[in-house]
Amino acid sequence: MKRLVVPVLVVLAACGGDDKPARSELPGTIYFVEDVPHAQLVKLAGGTRTVIGRDLYPSPSTLFDGRIVAIASRGDGSANSEQLALIGSHVERIGPAAAQLRDPAVDSRGRIVVAANFDGASNLYRIDLDGGITQLTNDPQGNFAPATIGESVVYVSSRDGDAEIYRDQQRLTAFHRDDWQPTPSPDGKTIAFLSDRDGTPHIYVMSSDGTNLRRLTMHDGEETSPTWSRDGKQLAYTVDNQIWLRDLKTGNDRQLTPPGTNDVEPSFSPDGHWLSVSRARGDASDVWVISLDSGEGQPVAQNARLPRWF
Repeated sequence: MKRLVVPVLVVLAACGGDDKPARSELPGTIYFVEDVPHAQLVKLAGGTRTVIGRDLYPSPSTLFDGRIVAIASRGDGSANSEQLALIGSHVERIGPAAAQLRDPAVDSRGRIVVAANFDGASNLYRIDLDGGITQLTNDPQGNFAPATIGESVVYVSSRDGDAEIYRDQQRLTAFHRDDWQPTPSPDGKTIAFLSDRDGTPHIYVMSSDGTNLRRLTMHDGEETSPTWSRDGKQLAYTVDNQIWLRDLKTGNDRQLTPPGTNDVEPSFSPDGHWLSVSRARGDASDVWVISLDSGEGQPVAQNARLPRWF
């Protein structure tokens, strides 16, 4: 087990006008990846910017003790180029290294489920915090994008010829087009996912047992990135890289980011009043925070992406 400790503190000045909060007033902690001069994980909390370390990529998942689950990646595609990492007071790598690790999710017992490529195919593995590993699937066609509902694992499998959504060994979707990116609601009762069964990727929802499947949104453009608020009352998503919000009680949709912006990777603040996004700027991107009440936004990090707000 390898441990890295790399604390570096830099205090940021407040930004924005009188109508925008200083960075120190934003709730919780935002993690993101800065790409200049090299990829490094940074956190922003209470107005303080802390560099965690190089080549670390945060997931939306945390352990019960608050540590962030991330992937350490050299990015060279070699057989041991990627490994799980836990981010707390120090960086701790756990489990075996692989050519590729993707989408770590934490189950109700605190174990990490991940899609990993150890032998040329992507399969699902459960990794205990002591580094023990259990293989959950074994299909050469590939299994991807795990998410958890309690101890159950929801994921995408191509074992039947196209991408379909499974929960453990139960197939939840069955269509001749692809279904992917299963995203369970916080209470585990509903799964949002993407499907191109209408020709263009759109957001669908279903009950966690696969019943009551229906299309949720009715835009003409391509929809991506379904993201639940922590209370499960709102769903953020993109339409042609514009951020929209769905009020799940009223069924109303509203566009949050203005036309012409190119926003991806939405993440809700802990108090549910803000959304962080990665906003493209030419060949680069910046991390912005946007008020859900006023729609006003401001950048908090330049040359940055993959915001995760905890």
